[in-house]
Amino acid sequence: MKKLGTMTAIVVVSFVFQTSLFNFFDIFGTVPNISLILVVVFAMMSDGVTGGIVGIITGVLYDAMIYDVFGIYTLIYFIIGSVIGCYNGDMLSENNIAYCTITAVSTVAMHLFMYLILFFLKYRVEYAGSIISSIFLEVVINTILVVFVVKFIIFIFNKLNVK
Repeated sequence: MKKLGTMTAIVVVSFVFQTSLFNFFDIFGTVPNISLILVVVFAMMSDGVTGGIVGIITGVLYDAMIYDVFGIYTLIYFIIGSVIGCYNGDMLSENNIAYCTITAVSTVAMHLFMYLILFFLKYRVEYAGSIISSIFLEVVINTILVVFVVKFIIFIFNKLNVK
């Protein structure tokens, strides 16, 4: 329970930074998605249930703050956290390449799910070709940042004696 509480606190703090501070540090109009990185990292460090719970918490925060339709981010983050958490036993979670690869795939999957859900809800979505470069840049940024986030999370867990 201490582990889930620590994860929730980190997700809430990162969400505050994501929605307020990181918007000033955009790179070519793209902001890193720290919340998605945390869902991936926590799902790889735990099981499918914990990954799903962290995904739901993160998604509810995003849906309540950012988007018009409630539940889209909750569904997407839940699916990503659950799937990664279910397969984390098959992955070598001490390897940074595994974190980078899963983060890159999750970033693409998040945008694909978002596009498909909004398309089927008949929202006016942009032509997909015009946002490919932005998605690619976010994949690169998230892939680089996940290495530092993993090291920071391990440091925090060691300081708080969370197993």
